[in-house]
Amino acid sequence: MRDPEKLNKNLRRVFMSVQGILIILVFVFFAYLMVTQKMPALLALPSMAIVIAIIAGMPLNYIFSNIIGAGAVRLQGAMAAAIFGAILAQIINKTGISDNIVRTAAELGGDRPIAVALAITFAVALIFTSLGGLGSVIMVGTIVLPILMSVGIEPVIAASLLLMGLNLGGLFNVMNYAFYQSALNLDMATIKSFALAFGIIAAVVLLLFIFINVPKKKTVAAWAMSTETHEEKPRVSWYALLTPIIPVLLLFIWPLIFKDAEGKPIQIDIISAMLIGILYGILTTKPREIKNLLTSSIIEGIKDVAPALGLMIGIGMLLLAVMDKTTAALISPIISKILPTSKIGYVLFFIILSPLALYRGPLNLWGLGSGVAALMISAGTLPPQAIMGALIATGNIQGVCDPTNTHNVWTAYFTNTDTTTILKKTLPYMLIVVLLDIIYVALFKW
Repeated sequence: MRDPEKLNKNLRRVFMSVQGILIILVFVFFAYLMVTQKMPALLALPSMAIVIAIIAGMPLNYIFSNIIGAGAVRLQGAMAAAIFGAILAQIINKTGISDNIVRTAAELGGDRPIAVALAITFAVALIFTSLGGLGSVIMVGTIVLPILMSVGIEPVIAASLLLMGLNLGGLFNVMNYAFYQSALNLDMATIKSFALAFGIIAAVVLLLFIFINVPKKKTVAAWAMSTETHEEKPRVSWYALLTPIIPVLLLFIWPLIFKDAEGKPIQIDIISAMLIGILYGILTTKPREIKNLLTSSIIEGIKDVAPALGLMIGIGMLLLAVMDKTTAALISPIISKILPTSKIGYVLFFIILSPLALYRGPLNLWGLGSGVAALMISAGTLPPQAIMGALIATGNIQGVCDPTNTHNVWTAYFTNTDTTTILKKTLPYMLIVVLLDIIYVALFKW
């Protein structure tokens, strides 16, 4: 006669396996909806969180309070940082700082294509250490792209340079640091070490791209430019041009200078760093207009960042649904069988799957990737910092190559190319970046 207790355990184990498989199928289903653009991430992420919570068997009142309610404010630190980052971006735009940085770089490059490409692309990177959003890309792109193409750089190469410069700057954008800190539970020291190493790697590959693809001598190029015009802003002082990197300098250099009574570095928080950058930008350009400039920048900055805030609300709900101990118990046994356990396996696993960051895929950290990261961490197979490093690394592919990015779509339109052409041109270089990033993580962060 069978032991009823043993039978119940077996049935419970089978039922839990079915629940785990259903949760994974939910991930696949919503990934399909986002990739095919049948449901926007703003709606897909909170919907997925609720469905996962129901499948995991969480009580209804728990779902309302701990998944929906607490999830909506789970990334409150990142949301606040996003708002201050958007305000800083408005200040940099309104005062003409970004315009002046680009034009100064163009003057330094002269009419030598490689020199122009180097100066302009790294100027874009400098600007986007603080800027973000499609509006900023359009504002900078309408200046940068004609300059690049005027010295004979092919439109697809010019488009790629803009996107690669944007991505390089994003690696040092402190608004992203706040997101990593809140969503991935990374400490600031780890984030800064990732940013520095990944930034150096991205810069080296960017140099490689320039020297391979940009002509050595100026040529006459025919290209169709959009009829959009850009009003040139007045000149600003040289020290005002430092505004975009003020928050970055504070985060990296402040702890080296200021120590507490025990000699330990004093960290400055991200919001304070950006607030100092905001005030510095105004005081070095238009100090008499501080009230109006600050007020308008706050209003327009919040408007610009509203979609990102909505996305963070959904990501917060998904993180809590996936990281809940109930869900983790169902998923961990399945995920642990898939994830690699060796460093070589880790490198191969993530480099082969890195294209899944494209088309809103499961390795896109600003979406489904946050939930995938939580699932991987709950499995306990890989160190959390290794998982986070891999997903930040694959973000290079999403940031530069993804045809569904609105900034890729606009850049392709402006240069009279298409997003698929940009994808084919940039993907090989971004795969090199991801490979080197993941090797770095495996060697130094495991």
